Amino acid sequence: MTSPLATLRRAPVPLRIAAALVGIQTLGFAGFGLYELGQLVAARIVSGMAAEPLVLVAWGLALGWGAYALLGGRAVARGPVLAAQLIQVPTAWSLRGGDTTWAAVALGLTSLGVMVLVLFPASTRYLVGPRPERS
Repeated sequence: MTSPLATLRRAPVPLRIAAALVGIQTLGFAGFGLYELGQLVAARIVSGMAAEPLVLVAWGLALGWGAYALLGGRAVARGPVLAAQLIQVPTAWSLRGGDTTWAAVALGLTSLGVMVLVLFPASTRYLVGPRPERS
């Protein structure tokens, strides 16, 4: 059985950077969701507003699984991670302006960076293997 550290060393640098960016997103989403859970009051729970923090925590945990699976070389993680980034780009765009501009910039740049780095040729080779030779 290969150790996690050996697997991490085998992953190409662009994929390691992408996984680190997804890890930062994980901390942001899960952390904000936990913060929001702490801010719940009885009125919000009764009106169904308690779902939002739980969705944020679940989204963060799913991103964390994606980052871990990318580093482990699991090709199955590439699609969900890219799909999440594609969802987050318009979300970042909707946050622009006012007090949330910093969040828009952070989310937008990390999402675009992850997409580029996961689709980088070295990352693709690591996740799906080398291209078959044509005869």
